[in-house]
Amino acid sequence: MPAPRPLVVLTLAVTVAAISVSILAWMAIATTRDLNRVVAKANRVADDASLSVRRVNRSARELDPAVRSLRSAADALRQARGTLP
Repeated sequence: MPAPRPLVVLTLAVTVAAISVSILAWMAIATTRDLNRVVAKANRVADDASLSVRRVNRSARELDPAVRSLRSAADALRQARGTLP
């Protein structure tokens, strides 16, 4: 059997390399789309968490006067209990 010609070997090598590069590019594109979806979802989760923290802070500020009032009432009850027989 005669040895393959260098041009045939080179052509086969280039074809195999081109197919490999095409497959790798296709996989990279698919991975990038999935990664973009993951990043977008993580951003949404972070935005939702930030919004929740702001709501909790606002609620805590609104409840501060009521908490102070309840504490002073509890202190008054403790003092009244201590002075009663």
